[in-house]
Amino acid sequence: MLNLRLLGNIVIIVFLVLLQALIFSKINFNHIATPYIYILFILLYPAYRNRYLFLLLCFLLGWGVDLFEDTGGIHAFASITIGFLSKHIIRMVSGTKFFELEEFRYSDFNAGQWIFYTVLMVFIHHFLLFFMESLSFSNFGGIMKRTVFCSAFTLLFVYFYLILFRKRAER
Repeated sequence: MLNLRLLGNIVIIVFLVLLQALIFSKINFNHIATPYIYILFILLYPAYRNRYLFLLLCFLLGWGVDLFEDTGGIHAFASITIGFLSKHIIRMVSGTKFFELEEFRYSDFNAGQWIFYTVLMVFIHHFLLFFMESLSFSNFGGIMKRTVFCSAFTLLFVYFYLILFRKRAER
């Protein structure tokens, strides 16, 4: 069962990396905003599953995007970081205790909690991504501008996906 689940996750990662590299990286709104839809995997990965495997999958996801975009590891860094923070952010947003996460499902979120969770995760990911790209606070305004616009653009596609393709019970 674990092997089939792992294989399924790897297929999803390959699909998202190719989708990001071949389609979504070409979408560039006014040279400021590009949607990063590969973050969907991290946002929707069940919190009760193996954390170490999840972090490895986050690394593979970010590394795959880094290979196609020649970005030197910044996507892997941002993906691993929000993968690590996801359990803590879920706990903060949902109000559950750490041991209660074993029974946690995303369907337990109400709409406001889900929006807060996705906005926070996407914003942290994009801020880390653009900060690592510039490695300086001297252009903090530019970093924040790209973070806000890319986060909004990414969230548009994330919510579009959730509305179209997720079962009502999982939303």
